[in-house]
Amino acid sequence: MINSKYKWLTDVYVAHRGLFDNVTIPENSIAAFENASKNGFGIEMDVQASKDGVLMVFHDDSLKRMTGVDGNLCDYTYQELRQFRLLDTDCVIPTFDEFLVAANGTNIVVEIKTHSDIGDTEQKVYQALKGYNGNYCVESFNPLIVRWFKVHAPEVIRGQLSENYPRMKNRLLAWLLRNLKLCKWNGSQFIAYQAESIANVKAVKRWAKKVPIICWTIKSQQQLEELSPHFDNIIFDSFVPIRKDLENIK
Repeated sequence: MINSKYKWLTDVYVAHRGLFDNVTIPENSIAAFENASKNGFGIEMDVQASKDGVLMVFHDDSLKRMTGVDGNLCDYTYQELRQFRLLDTDCVIPTFDEFLVAANGTNIVVEIKTHSDIGDTEQKVYQALKGYNGNYCVESFNPLIVRWFKVHAPEVIRGQLSENYPRMKNRLLAWLLRNLKLCKWNGSQFIAYQAESIANVKAVKRWAKKVPIICWTIKSQQQLEELSPHFDNIIFDSFVPIRKDLENIK
């Protein structure tokens, strides 16, 4: 039985990087977050720091795919980043504070992108989340980031992101991460696992007896239905799911 503290994680489907189409509404944009909130979905998003330490909402390390600009986000200051536009729209790269306003109290899942010098970004995220007027949790592929919240902000719900790691050169580390071997150590309170491999990982089944399992990223209603025995909730994009989630809210 899911701990009542975590139940909100399973109640409402979560829109991946907001509810976007990457045509008129770019991913991880204020428009995408407002669209998700307006339609009653939770929001998953990505946060990383600019060169001068401002929390920015952006997925890729490289700016190229979303802005056409060379270099990584961390190579630019906040003021420089504000000159760029997402996918030739009028949308700018939002700050984390702007995201929190746009989310407007809906459930949010904050992915902290992996980085060096763990602590500064996490502390800033923690402080910003204290003012949010809705449910929130943090997650990361980096188990050290999840561990930071266990040690320094234990009241924040935290989860481990994972996948099959087919391209990781360090095969021992890949095995540890794939099989969720560090989740007890870092105090994971939910698991977010990749859709392509979730059904075949025994470790997911073991953790499902203890904590909520969130599946990312579901790309179609058919995939949602096929994988439904393996998760408690989904992170989705590329379609709008039939709202079976709302049937579970009491």
